[in-house]
Amino acid sequence: MTGSHAGGVEDASVMELNGEPMTQEKIDELQKNAPGTVVNMHFLHPDDKPEDAELLDLSVLFPGAAIASDAMPWVNKDGTLVEGDVWPMPTEAFAHPRSAGCFSRFLSRWARGADGEKPKVSLIEAIRRTSLIPAQILEKSVPQMRGKDRLQVGADADIVVFDLATVQDNATFTEPAQHSTGFQHVLVNGTPIIRDGKELLEQRPGKPIRRPRATTLPGVPGTGAAEPVEAS
Repeated sequence: MTGSHAGGVEDASVMELNGEPMTQEKIDELQKNAPGTVVNMHFLHPDDKPEDAELLDLSVLFPGAAIASDAMPWVNKDGTLVEGDVWPMPTEAFAHPRSAGCFSRFLSRWARGADGEKPKVSLIEAIRRTSLIPAQILEKSVPQMRGKDRLQVGADADIVVFDLATVQDNATFTEPAQHSTGFQHVLVNGTPIIRDGKELLEQRPGKPIRRPRATTLPGVPGTGAAEPVEAS
């Protein structure tokens, strides 16, 4: 990738490695010697530019929008992938901070209001955007999601108890594996995995979410026809 094609931007410094802006020379070096290196790219600087903050608000507060982390793989300090059922995450593991702080950042910045600002979304709407709406997007193709992100009889008891006054994302671009704070209790399938703010590492109640196996292949565009496949 050249300077004029670094992710569609002109300036290579929008890309960071461990929180440090990159140069085109550094990009060329990594592509040659360590092509699997994980880097972050900044398209907006909402903390420094009011116009960028407005753009971010426009997308985050778009009517009916879902909040999702778009998480990326975690890598160890030596650049190898963190693989398997690793928890807690190694403190030196690297990824985008959204992988650890997406939802707490939305709650603290938009539902509580950052730095003395008024909230930009109600708490109930914030909960809807981070839970119910994502489940509703998936439930038509993944029926298991109809039992998720709802507090009702018969639904899966996945419950988070937090204090809006103290909930906070702590992950940064230099230390992205930092846990969020302000969450007192977390239950998965009715089993506590965090109680009184402390992790219960021996508990592993999570279950995979799978969609039914397809029995037809997509039809030819414009014909509506579908080709049956044999379910094994």
